[in-house]
Amino acid sequence: MRFSTSTLLALPLFAAAAQQKSPLDEAMGQVQFIFDKVASFLPNIPNPNKQHPVDAANAATASAGGKTLHVLTLDSWKETVRSPVKAESTTPEEWFILVTGGNKTCFGHCGAVETAFNKSALLLAANPTAPHLGYLNCEDQPVLCNSWGAGPPALWVMEIKPEPAPVDIRIVGLNITTTTAKTFTDLHALKTWKESPLYEGYFHPFNGPLAEYNLNVPLGYIFWVFAIVPSWMFMIGISFLSRSIMGNRMAPQPNRRPGAPAAAAQVRALPSDGRA
Repeated sequence: MRFSTSTLLALPLFAAAAQQKSPLDEAMGQVQFIFDKVASFLPNIPNPNKQHPVDAANAATASAGGKTLHVLTLDSWKETVRSPVKAESTTPEEWFILVTGGNKTCFGHCGAVETAFNKSALLLAANPTAPHLGYLNCEDQPVLCNSWGAGPPALWVMEIKPEPAPVDIRIVGLNITTTTAKTFTDLHALKTWKESPLYEGYFHPFNGPLAEYNLNVPLGYIFWVFAIVPSWMFMIGISFLSRSIMGNRMAPQPNRRPGAPAAAAQVRALPSDGRA
């Protein structure tokens, strides 16, 4: 077999082309890189539906005759707050729900507020009109907090009536340094929580449009994902998308078929009239 001189000279070009990756290979490499990063990050994703560790405090107050502290979770919070409501009742059931958090959601400053709330359970036990008490920890229940639009530290006061009556909610802000057990007992005795405006808007957990169309929990998950996914992962995704778009723009366009050449104009000679 004979090789021409041009073939021998083209061998280095063929080798370089074989070593150069195609755009498809580069794209697949970027996708695999993203998948590897996601796989390495998955074991560290926190559980968005954990129990708040107040069992010890709850047992202590129960043994001393205090009010039961109900821990609200994503799965059962609505059943919990509606359980005391009777179908024939015309008086709303009052709930004091402490929205608290941990190191990430409350910067570690909610401990004193939680302690004061636990002590108020003992003080309210002897009062037959005392509200029901609930906990919502945004550190352990981020999706639920996001679906409510709630943030710690705050006291959510709910007035629950039989369905389908609307639920009135008022939010009382709590000071992390001055809140004591008396703060909660005074709120109940003096009804000063009624001075706060009614909570209205899209994220109302009962009356809001998102709750009516069952969109509040999916949005809560979306906000939670954006909070836990590191920024570099979004940057990788944006980079991959921009490279794909630029690659499509920079790719050579297929040759267009040239149009038919214009027909040559035919010039006819004028007939001669016989004049010289």
